[in-house]
Amino acid sequence: MAGRVPVTARRPVVNALILDMDNTLYDWVAYFVPAVRAMVTVAAKLLGVSEDELRSDLQVVHRTHGNTEHPFALIETTAVERRLPAMSQRARHEYLLPAFAAFNEVRRHHLHLYADVENTLLAIKATGCRIVGHTEAKDVNISSRARALGLETMLEAVYAPRFVGPPHPLGVGRRVTPAAIEVRVLPPKARKPNPDIARRIAEQLGVPSAHCLYVGDNLTKDIVMAKRAGMLAAWARYGTHHDPDLWRDLVALSHWNPAAVSAAESTGDDLERFTPDVTLDAFHEVQDYYTFGRVPRPGQSQVASDCLTAGSAE
Repeated sequence: MAGRVPVTARRPVVNALILDMDNTLYDWVAYFVPAVRAMVTVAAKLLGVSEDELRSDLQVVHRTHGNTEHPFALIETTAVERRLPAMSQRARHEYLLPAFAAFNEVRRHHLHLYADVENTLLAIKATGCRIVGHTEAKDVNISSRARALGLETMLEAVYAPRFVGPPHPLGVGRRVTPAAIEVRVLPPKARKPNPDIARRIAEQLGVPSAHCLYVGDNLTKDIVMAKRAGMLAAWARYGTHHDPDLWRDLVALSHWNPAAVSAAESTGDDLERFTPDVTLDAFHEVQDYYTFGRVPRPGQSQVASDCLTAGSAE
C-alpha cells in the first residue's frame, strides 16, 4: 500500500495495537551504544586494560548468555576476573560503580521516544483501542526502560521474556524500585518470528488476530511473525536508519554471530510471502491507514463499532 489512504476510503479496524519496542518507539541503537562506550572508557581505566580488549570481553559474555543487554555483563568479563579475582560480586560492583554510573548518565541523555510517539499513542488510546508492547529484551531490561520513558501512560502492559541468569550483584536484599508498567512475562526462549507468541498475545487481549495491528522495524521478525499469525502488519521503516559508526560498534559488541547478522540483512521466501500491509516513515502515519477503536460489546456488530470509531477519528 503506497502513499496516503484517502480519508473517504474504508480503513481496516484495529482493536489491539501491538508494538515492537526497540527502534519502533525509540532509537535503541542511538542510546545503547553511546552508553556502553562511556562505560567501557571508564572501566578500562579502572581495570588497567585497553578499551578494545574490554569490548571483546563483553562480546564473549554477551554471546555466552545470548543477550547483548545482559545485566552487569562487565562484572563477568575476563578483565574483571583477572584484575579483581578475590572480590565478591558485590565488591566488584562497588569497584566498577563509576563505570555503571557513566552508562546510566549517557542513557538518561540519549534515551527518549521518537518525537511523535507520545501524542500518537495517547490519541489511539483515547479511542478505546488496547495498546501493548512486545519485545525480545528481557523483562528486567524493558521494565527499567519503560519507566525511564514514561510508557505506563501509553501502554497497558509489555510482553517480554523472563531473564534467566546470575542474580543482581547486590543480592536479594537490595532495594527494588516498583515496576512502572505491568510486564507480562513470556517463556525465556520466546523468540520472534514464532507466530504462536503473537497469537498468545491476541488471545490474552481477547481480540481476534484480524483486528490486531503489529508495528515493528524488523521485516524478518516482526512483520513475518505478525502476518503468519493472521494480523495486520505495519513496517516501521524509520527504525532501520542508524548511524553507521554506532551500528558497527553494536555488531562488535553483540551476541549475534556473523551468520545471523548476514541472515538478518538478506531476503528469503518468508519476506516474499509475508510483506507488510503498510510502510511507515514516521510513527504517526499509522493513523492515516487504520481506524482504531475498542472491541465491540457482546451483541454489537463490528460494523456498528467501526462507524462509531471512524466517525470520531475523522
